[in-house]
Amino acid sequence: MQKGMYTYAWDLQEEGVKKVVGRLRNAGLNTVTLATSYHAGKFLRPHAPRHKVYFPEDGTVYFQPDPSRYRRVKPRVSRIVDDFDALRELEKHAPDMDCTSWTVGLHNTTLGNEYPDLVAQNVFSDLLFNSLCPSQPDVRQYLVSLCTDLGDNYRISELAIETPGWQAFRHGHHHEFELVELSNKVETMLGICFCASCRSGAKCHGIDIESLARNTRRELELFFEDGTEPSIDVKNDPDWHAFHIWRAKVVANLVSEVREALNPNVTLAIIPTVQSPNSLCWSEGSDLSLLASAADRLEIPVYQTGLSSMTDDVKQVRTVAGIDARIGYILRPSYPNINSFSELLDAVNMITNAGAETISFYNYGHIRLQSLDWIEGVFT
Repeated sequence: MQKGMYTYAWDLQEEGVKKVVGRLRNAGLNTVTLATSYHAGKFLRPHAPRHKVYFPEDGTVYFQPDPSRYRRVKPRVSRIVDDFDALRELEKHAPDMDCTSWTVGLHNTTLGNEYPDLVAQNVFSDLLFNSLCPSQPDVRQYLVSLCTDLGDNYRISELAIETPGWQAFRHGHHHEFELVELSNKVETMLGICFCASCRSGAKCHGIDIESLARNTRRELELFFEDGTEPSIDVKNDPDWHAFHIWRAKVVANLVSEVREALNPNVTLAIIPTVQSPNSLCWSEGSDLSLLASAADRLEIPVYQTGLSSMTDDVKQVRTVAGIDARIGYILRPSYPNINSFSELLDAVNMITNAGAETISFYNYGHIRLQSLDWIEGVFT
C-alpha cells in the first residue's frame, strides 16, 4: 500500500532531504507527497532548526517549468528553486521512495491578480482573486500544462490535484473578516461564480442563469439590509441544482482533460475539497462520483475530530463516490484531530477497513516528531 507524508520544499531544504526521508522510512512510509504548486500561508513548524514560523510565497511552483508548454497563463517560480529543486533532490537522494506531486490547481491569488479576467466573480461582479475559474479556457489550458509538465519532466509516480474547481467563499484569506454573521446559504451564494464564461456555459445548457443571478442578488441584498435569511435552497432548488450539475461537469471534464494528457505512467488523484466534512464539496464544483471516474482515484481528507465523526464522513464519501471508486485517505496525526497513538491506530484501522487504497498523513513540517513515532507504531 502507498503510505505517504505530505511535505513542503522548504522543510526538505532546511532539514535536509536525507534526514527527512530517513525519518519517513523509519516510520514505515514509502511515499513523499511534495507540494509542487502552492499558496500563501503562515505556518508553525515545531521541529524546524530555524524559521519556526514560515511565510511561503503566494501562488508559486516549486519546480523548474518548461516555458514552451504554457500559453497565456504561466506559473510563477518560487525563489527556493534557484538553489533547491526538491523533486530533483528526491530523485537523487531517495530513489527508493515514490513521489506524489501535490499540485494546488486553481487556488492562486498571484495569478488571479495578474489575470483578473480569469477569476471567479460573485453575483455582484466582485472579483474573487484567490479563485481562478475552471470554465475559462485559458485557466483550463494552464492546469493541463502544469500537470503534464510535472508528469513528463520529473520522476513522479502520482500527481494529486487540490482545488481543481472553484473556491468556497471562506478560505482563510489574509485578514479574512466580516462583522455580519453569514449563514451557510449566504456563504454559499457569495462564493458561486457568475462570471461571463460561467453565464455563457450555463445558458448553453438550458439554465436561466440571468434569472438565477437576479434572484440571488435580491436575496443577498435583503440579508445585508436586515439579516433576512434567503428563502432559496441553494443546493436543491431546481434552478440551483441544474447549475450545480453543470458546474460539476465543468470540473470533472477538466480533470478528464488532465488525465488524457498526463503521462500514462503517472497516477492522477483528486483532492475534491478544502472544506470539512467532505459533503460540502459540491459548492466547489466537486461531484465525488464524476471525479472518481475522471481521475484514477480520490484523495479524501479525513479532518474531523473523534472516530465517530471520521467514520461517518468516510461512509458518506463511499456512498456518494460509488462502490467502485478508488479512494485514499489523508489523516492529521496531530492536534486538533488525532491526539494520541491509540487515536491514530483507531483511525488507520477504520480507513483500512473502509477499503483505503492509500494512506497519507498531513503534514511533516507542521507536526511534532512524536507523531512520526505514532505512525511507526501503527505500521510496525
